[in-house]
Amino acid sequence: MPRILYPVLIALLLSAVPDTPLRADDTLAGALATLAANGELRVGAARVRNSAALQRFYAARSQRPAWTDRAARAALLAAVQGAESDGLRPADYHLDALLGAPGDADGGDAGMELLRSDALIRLATHLWRGRLDPRRFEAEIDAHGAELGPADIARLADAVDAGDIGGVLERLAPQSALYQGLKRGLAAYRAIAARGGWPAIPEGPTLRPGESSPRVALLRRRLLASGDLAADTGADPELYDPALEAAVRHFQARHLLAVDAAVGKRTLAAANVSVDSRIGQIRVNLERARWLLHDLPPTYVLVDIAGFEVRYVRDGEELLRSRAAVGRPYRKTPMFRAAIRYLEFNPTWTVPPTILTNDVLPAIRKDLGYLAKRHMRVLTADKREVDPATVDWRRYSGRNLPYLIRQDPGPENALGQVKFMFPNAHAVYLHDTPERKIFLRPERAFSSGCIRIEDARRLATLLLGVEGRSESEVEALFAETATRRVPLARPVPILIYYWTVAIEDDGDVLFKPDLYDRDAEVLAALDNPDGD
Repeated sequence: MPRILYPVLIALLLSAVPDTPLRADDTLAGALATLAANGELRVGAARVRNSAALQRFYAARSQRPAWTDRAARAALLAAVQGAESDGLRPADYHLDALLGAPGDADGGDAGMELLRSDALIRLATHLWRGRLDPRRFEAEIDAHGAELGPADIARLADAVDAGDIGGVLERLAPQSALYQGLKRGLAAYRAIAARGGWPAIPEGPTLRPGESSPRVALLRRRLLASGDLAADTGADPELYDPALEAAVRHFQARHLLAVDAAVGKRTLAAANVSVDSRIGQIRVNLERARWLLHDLPPTYVLVDIAGFEVRYVRDGEELLRSRAAVGRPYRKTPMFRAAIRYLEFNPTWTVPPTILTNDVLPAIRKDLGYLAKRHMRVLTADKREVDPATVDWRRYSGRNLPYLIRQDPGPENALGQVKFMFPNAHAVYLHDTPERKIFLRPERAFSSGCIRIEDARRLATLLLGVEGRSESEVEALFAETATRRVPLARPVPILIYYWTVAIEDDGDVLFKPDLYDRDAEVLAALDNPDGD
């Protein structure tokens, strides 16, 4: 047939179709087909993207429209506006379009129908697994990243009719105390921002209790704004009085600073971080919580990298909180999940390649006696000992050295008296240490990636207690001099994670240093409309 006849034929066919109005269902079915074919649909300035979840949503409803009820539309709008309380941006869920749809009073427009459903599904997905893909920021991370399943989509579809949109969304978000605490902290700091925030304190000499200075008056206002100073009862605002001293100590404790009441450079720098920056920091940690906290088991060991801390939780109850030391910024402790499968008492330490290259080999080249002083031996792959004097140490790096360097068990062993083993691709583990002074410092980034725990003995006792071993039996294991491996019949999950904000038991918001400079990139992506 000649191409020129196509338009004529199409016109004839169309004229034969009865001129009847399309039902809402038919309009919706056509819009869904167009969306599937094109991959997206423009609704005014908004863009609805096709997804399996959106198509599944309408399949669960047998292609029936969802938003014909005014109450359902109002509940969706409230949920989108409420996304801000989770640190998310309502604009990412078509807020402007939802607010600007006065001609859509009956919900019959197919474009707005799909836009509303897209807003609901996107918000539900982000509350469930986070708005961002965590692997964009930490390739090694093992985080909760599952999409909403068919049962979840069906629940969303039913929730629209049942008037439970807010309830279903709330249940999709993490239910942990940390997440809820972060939400309360976000609300509190947004309230501080709404009141005007806090003043900046100019640089100057360290401020100490008993001194007077115009800068003390600004310090007082700063700590009043953040709630560290409960009330300004001082007769002289420029006097650093006992009430202000207590407030400074509280502030320092909340920011992992040395609690000495001296307002020097580090305390001043923390005080001068703006309230908006603190709000951003909380939002970043809410996103990290969405990555991690949905399937948190009732019993686990949590390593808080930025907080220099290890916690042991059994059946939801925290039984141990211990100070820890983690990797230096140039030897970062990675974020991942694993399971503690065995403990090794009186361990030997085989020096890993990075430490060989950067630390041990340079020391050996300077002083061959370095090995004997540290009770280290040179071994072949089949464990035969080699005389260090026969090795040309200048020829080798940590990667091509044909020998192992192993430190014998004992009080000077770098791993202390016990290590907690969770096999992983990073060769990272949790261990004791003979270097006790490091735990006295507020910031403890000293290791080459592994985690040193201050209260290793207590953690070992708790873990083995579940296995039926008494405290005296565990003490006997520590008293032995030979290396001994003790397996766990029930491996314990361990989560090595990075939190720069925490919520204390009394509700205090605790801000930590962004040790590895990870927050800014996550925050920028959260605020990028195309970040997901």
